Amino acid sequence: MQTALNLVMRAILATPVLHRTVSNRVLLLDVVGLKSQRRYRIPVGYVATADGLLIGTAGRWRRNLRPDLPVRVTIGRRRRDMLAEVVTDEESCTVLYRAILAHNPVHGRYARIRRTPGGAPNPDDLRAALARGVAVVRLH
Repeated sequence: MQTALNLVMRAILATPVLHRTVSNRVLLLDVVGLKSQRRYRIPVGYVATADGLLIGTAGRWRRNLRPDLPVRVTIGRRRRDMLAEVVTDEESCTVLYRAILAHNPVHGRYARIRRTPGGAPNPDDLRAALARGVAVVRLH
């Protein structure tokens, strides 16, 4: 199912007019496999912050990210290379997930992370999600 959804989303993001409907929430990330050297083009939800971009994910693709190897990011029609940092510590993820969940509450349902009345990620939900392999990818 995820493969089919990725195909549809890549097609929408490649369309000159349709991409505008989702480009403020979904970007294309080009990641090169460290062993295979194969290029993967992955549509992922993101949130823009003053420091860069944030992606909440449990995707295996993040294992190919290294802090010194740039990844290609396409937002709308604009491409740029960015450096990725994978964040997994609970304290940092609490701060970062507040922004992610505020911008994209649907991601919270997928990651099974509810928000507290104050907007912070539920600590127990976040702890369980991190234990299941959820992380935040910060792009600079």
